[in-house]
Amino acid sequence: MNILYVEDNKINAMVMNKMLSKNSSNIMIAENGPVALKMVKESTLDLILVDINLGLNQMDGCELLKRFKQLDRLKTIPIYAVTAYAMPGDAQKFIKIGFDKYFSKPVNFDKLLTAISKVRKGLNNKTSVKK
Repeated sequence: MNILYVEDNKINAMVMNKMLSKNSSNIMIAENGPVALKMVKESTLDLILVDINLGLNQMDGCELLKRFKQLDRLKTIPIYAVTAYAMPGDAQKFIKIGFDKYFSKPVNFDKLLTAISKVRKGLNNKTSVKK
C-alpha cells in the first residue's frame, strides 16, 4: 500500500513513517505542498495523509486538498487530515472542507491503522474483482 504523508515537521514525519512501515505500507514523505503535488503526479498512491499547518508562508493543508481534488488521478484516493487542530468543531470543519477522515495529533495509531486497514481491504476487493 502506497501512502503519501505531507508533513513539514521532520520528527512527526519520522514517527509516522516508523509506525506505518510496520503495517507493510510504503510511506513517502513530502515536506510541503509543492513537493506533494509533484509526488502525486509521479507516484501511484492508495492514501494521502495531510498535515494542515505546513509552515509559515507555505501552502496549508486545506489549499493543498483543493489542488489535489482538481487532479483526476486523485478522485478516488482517500485523503485524511492529520493535524494539531483539535478544538471542538475542527473535525467537522475539515470533513466539510473535503477531507475523508480527520485525525488529531498526537495521533491515535490504533484508530489510524483501523482506517488504513479499511482502505487496504477496499484495494484487495478491487484486485480480486479484476481477477
